Amino acid sequence: MNDTQYNLKIIVLAAGKSERFKAIKLVAQVKVVAQTSKKDQPQSTSLIQHVLQQILASLSVLNIEQSNLHVATGGFHQQISEVLGKQYSIINCPDAHLGLGHTIAQSVERILSIDNNTEIANSSHIMITLADQVALTTDDYIRLIEQSLSMPGKLICAKVGSELMPPVIFPQSYFNQLMNLTGDKGAKALLHQNKENLQEVLLANAAIDIDTQQDLINWHKSNTLPL
Repeated sequence: MNDTQYNLKIIVLAAGKSERFKAIKLVAQVKVVAQTSKKDQPQSTSLIQHVLQQILASLSVLNIEQSNLHVATGGFHQQISEVLGKQYSIINCPDAHLGLGHTIAQSVERILSIDNNTEIANSSHIMITLADQVALTTDDYIRLIEQSLSMPGKLICAKVGSELMPPVIFPQSYFNQLMNLTGDKGAKALLHQNKENLQEVLLANAAIDIDTQQDLINWHKSNTLPL
C-alpha cells in the first residue's frame, strides 16, 4: 500500500452475549484447512482466531501494520483474551451489554485516544467487521480495502443480494457519528442515511455467520473437512 495518507484501523466486534449459541461461540472450535508442502491438512481453531487470521493475511498482502487490528470484547473479555493471548490488541468495552452501538462507539473512541497519545499517523479510516463472519476470506477483505483505497472518501460496505452488511469501512468524516451510536442498532443506519456516498462490494461470504450450534454444524458440513 503506497498511500501514506491512508491509515486504516480495524475493529473486530467480539462483544456479543452468545445467547442463541448457548455457549461462548467465539471460542468454539471450527474446522479449517492448513496449507502444507504435501497436501491440505484439516485442523481446528477457535472461531475468532480463524476470522482474525483471514484479516491479518489481508493486512500482510496490503502492507498494513498488524497492530492496526483491534478486537472489541464485552462480557466474555477474559475468556476471549485467554484464547488470543498477547498477539492482538484487545479493547474491553464495559458498556457492551447495552448494545452494539455502545460497543462501536467505545471502540472508536479508544482508537482515536490511542492516536492522540502516540506519534503515529492518525487514523484515516476504520473498518468494522464481525468476529463470527466465518466464511469471509483473505481475498474478501482485500477487495474491500482496495476499494476503499481507490475511493477514500466513500463508505465501503459488503452487499449480499439487496442487503447491506459488514464489513464496513468508514472514512474519518464519519468517526463522530460512530462515537455517538447507542443501543442495539449498530452502524447500519449510517449506511442507509448516506447512500449517496456509499460504494457496495458484492461479497456472498458476508452472509454466513455463526449464531447457533446448528449454524456451526452446517458450516462444517458445507466445508466437508474431517477432523
